[in-house]
Amino acid sequence: KADRKGNVLLWGILGVQKEAALAAKRCIVTVEEIVDELDAPMNACVLPSWALSAVCLVPGGAHPSYAHGYYERDNRFYQDWDPIARDRESFTAWIDEYIRGTEDFGAFQAKLAEGKR
Repeated sequence: KADRKGNVLLWGILGVQKEAALAAKRCIVTVEEIVDELDAPMNACVLPSWALSAVCLVPGGAHPSYAHGYYERDNRFYQDWDPIARDRESFTAWIDEYIRGTEDFGAFQAKLAEGKR
């Protein structure tokens, strides 16, 4: 989540996300939601706007991972992905169909949803 000033609230399992963002020369952050006021809880991890190059609104952008408070990890995707990633031909075919074969992120999401039916 980010506010309109460009400050970003991180929560969930952070790992070294904060340190990586603060150490980077440039940092682009994707968020699920942009709000007027961040209203961060006490001791929250907030990336300040001065440390970021850009904040982009990309709902669903963490998929297949999770976005804490928005959606869970897509374990089925990871299970399906494992054999694809192990074989160069199937990996290339997947990239051609789902990445190169889609016009934008919305089309990519729609294509993934088709495969779940």
